[in-house]
Amino acid sequence: MNPAILAAKQKNARRILDYIIKCGETSRVNIAAALNLSTATVTNIINDLLAANLVYEGRQDNAPVGRKATFIHFNEKLYYIIAVSLSNIGNISLSVCSLLGEPINSKEYYIDLYVNESNTITMVLKSIIDTVSSFIESQEEDIKSKLCAVALSIPGMVNKKQIVNAPSQNWKNMNLASPLQAATKLPVYLENVTRIKAIYEMRYINPEDKNVIYITLSPGIGIVNFFDGKMIMGRNGIAGEAGHMTLNLHGVECYCGNRGCFECYCGEINILKKAEKLLEKDNRCNILFDLVENKHMPLTMNTLFEARNLGSLKVHELLSEAGEYLGAGLVSLFNCFDPDKIIISGAPVEGDSFLLDVAVEEAKSRIISKFSRDFNIQIATLKTEELHKGICAFVLNKLLDKFVLQIM
Repeated sequence: MNPAILAAKQKNARRILDYIIKCGETSRVNIAAALNLSTATVTNIINDLLAANLVYEGRQDNAPVGRKATFIHFNEKLYYIIAVSLSNIGNISLSVCSLLGEPINSKEYYIDLYVNESNTITMVLKSIIDTVSSFIESQEEDIKSKLCAVALSIPGMVNKKQIVNAPSQNWKNMNLASPLQAATKLPVYLENVTRIKAIYEMRYINPEDKNVIYITLSPGIGIVNFFDGKMIMGRNGIAGEAGHMTLNLHGVECYCGNRGCFECYCGEINILKKAEKLLEKDNRCNILFDLVENKHMPLTMNTLFEARNLGSLKVHELLSEAGEYLGAGLVSLFNCFDPDKIIISGAPVEGDSFLLDVAVEEAKSRIISKFSRDFNIQIATLKTEELHKGICAFVLNKLLDKFVLQIM
């Protein structure tokens, strides 16, 4: 086949797969109309995808007259992915998932991830590798035979060479991918947690929104900037560390070594650290204390929202301050990038609208252009507890091109 024709066919196959995944189910006619392709082109490519078992035919529509259209589905159980999430507090969550992120088996462990003299980087690496390997070995043979990748969500920076730096865990130039791949005999993919979430959101966004900023507040703060639909990576592949953008030159010290970082004021972990002080005797918030100590509610953002709704002025002030700083950070992003949309995620904005409402009002009062005061902010569709779906979307984004190349 002519190389140019082959390249065009591969590109169209990828577009068709992406569209089927986005829709869940769709017909050949709908695909042709949505992607501006001929019905013959779509039919030929769908036949190739059916032969490769990448898609399958499902139900027929209920049209009262004419030929009934058959709906096409992506075969998410063709292979399985091991999705691994590492957290700042040492939790490691593992799931066997379908290609679309539906969990089959899941387990959670605690590992001391912080590197120091008594817990060296070699020891941390071994703990992670042993945990992942053990989880894989515990699976049934029919699952193990269909595993295609291990993917990890990292609470730190991952550069183009897959080297990890995570200041919160004192990781410096950690090579995790190579030894894990050697141990599991599977391709290993690493990425920063914020980028993983952002990739998932961009799958479902309005195609007209080309310039988008994704920001997460959990556990810390990170951003991903999409320009013309493409992720901005930066020279070293670590663009997006907005959590360490300075909001207060003389502010509190951050674990990164600087002072007054964005993350110190409205990242989830730091909001909860401030809330812990409201449980101390000298500065006690009685409403919050009752919820945590007497009613045994964990100290989470949802508990803070509950305390505020019950009338706690101290919690109200804490959340208001976080919202004001978030607004100051958001307006800086708007003034710099003038995006079509900002997507925001994380526990501080998922369970209650108060903090984000404060942030939006603060941002509107500070924005330099009157044309931008109707800026578009939306809450992310992917919830904090659904990170495995984002991890699988990140991997699938890489695998689809390989699948297409294998069959065409």
